[in-house]
Amino acid sequence: MNLLLKSGEKYLMKNKFKIIHIISSPCGGGAELLVRELTKRTNEMSINCKAVYFNYWAECANTIEFSDNEQSLHINYRNPFSIISLRRLFKAELTRYSSLIVHAHLTWPMFFVPLARIGLPIKLVFTEHATTNKRRNFNIFRYIERVFYNQYNSIIAITDGVKNSLQDWLGSDLSTKVSTINNGARFFSYKERKSLNKCIKFISVGSLISKKGFDRTIKALSQLEGFDWRYEIVGEGPSRRELEQLIVSLGLEDKVTLSGWCSKLEEKYHNADIQLIPSRFEGFGLIAIEGMSTGLPVIASDLTGLNEVVSSSVDSCFLIKDSNNIVEWLDQIKLCINTLEKDLVHISKESYLHSQKFSLEKMTKNYIDLYRKVLKNE
Repeated sequence: MNLLLKSGEKYLMKNKFKIIHIISSPCGGGAELLVRELTKRTNEMSINCKAVYFNYWAECANTIEFSDNEQSLHINYRNPFSIISLRRLFKAELTRYSSLIVHAHLTWPMFFVPLARIGLPIKLVFTEHATTNKRRNFNIFRYIERVFYNQYNSIIAITDGVKNSLQDWLGSDLSTKVSTINNGARFFSYKERKSLNKCIKFISVGSLISKKGFDRTIKALSQLEGFDWRYEIVGEGPSRRELEQLIVSLGLEDKVTLSGWCSKLEEKYHNADIQLIPSRFEGFGLIAIEGMSTGLPVIASDLTGLNEVVSSSVDSCFLIKDSNNIVEWLDQIKLCINTLEKDLVHISKESYLHSQKFSLEKMTKNYIDLYRKVLKNE
C-alpha cells in the first residue's frame, strides 16, 4: 500500500485529480465487478473516484448496496441522449477539478464517452474486457471503431489474449496504445472441503445472456446419470425466459434454479461443490477467481483470456476444448466428480492457491500508475 501512495496519491492529490468510471450498469459480471471494486479501493487511497452508470436493472437494485461514490444517470444505455447527460456531468466535474480522467468500459460507453467529451479538456481511458464481439463479424465496424478507439489516450486489455485480439482488429498504428492490466478479484474466505455433498451442487454466476452459455450446462446436466445433483445459476438478465423454457422442456424444474442476483455470494460458493463457466465469449475469468478463492474446482470453456485464469496446468481446472459439444461437457463433469472423490482436499487447496495470484491490490496499483502516466503526458 505504501508503494501505491508513493506512486499515485501524492501526484494525483496535488493536481486536484478525479477519475470517473462509465459503464452501462452495476449489475452483471466481471467488468461491472471491476468498476465497483476499483472505485472503492481508489477512494480508500484518498484519490477522488466515482462510478457512473447509465442505469441499473430493477432486479439487482435490492441486492447491491450503493456507496456515495456511485451514481446512476437513470437513462437507457442505448439512448443517444446519454451523450447529453454525460456531457453535463463532465462539465460539472470540471468546475471542481483541474484534471479529469474518464475511464469507459464496454460497448456503449466506448462510443458515447468520446462524443460527450468533444471540446473538453479530459483524458480518456478505455478497458477492453472481451476477446471478440458480434461487431467484428462486419468489417465496416473495424473502421468505425478505429475512429473511436483513437480518441482514447490509453487502452487497457484485461489479458494478453484480449490485447492480441484487439491489436489484430485495430491494426498496428493503434497497437502502441494498448497495454495489459490483469483484473483482480474479490477473495472470499477459503472453505476446506473434505467430501462432496451427497447431492452434488453445481453453481454458475453471471448475467443471463446468450454469451454466458448456461444453456450448454443445463443440457449437459440433463444427461448426467448415476448422481444426485442440483444446479444453481446466480444472476439475472434478458435470457431468463428462454432458460426457464429450456429447464421446463427438459423436466429439470426440481434440479435447476435461476436464483437472480444475490448479495451473499460467498455463502453460495461455500455450499457448492463445482463451479461451471460455459461461456461462449469471455475476456477474463473474474467469477472463476472468486469461486476458486473459496476452494471450488472449475469446469470452463477453453477460451482465449479465460484460459489464462482457468489453466489446464492447475489440477482444479477442467477445460472444455469444444465448448459447443454437450457430450464433452458431460464427460468432463463426470471426470471432475470422479477426480474430486479421490483427492478433494488437494484439489480444493490448489484452487485457493491459484486464485491468490490475482489480487485487487496489484490491479489497483497498476491502474493508478497508468492514470499518473496519462496525466503526465498532458
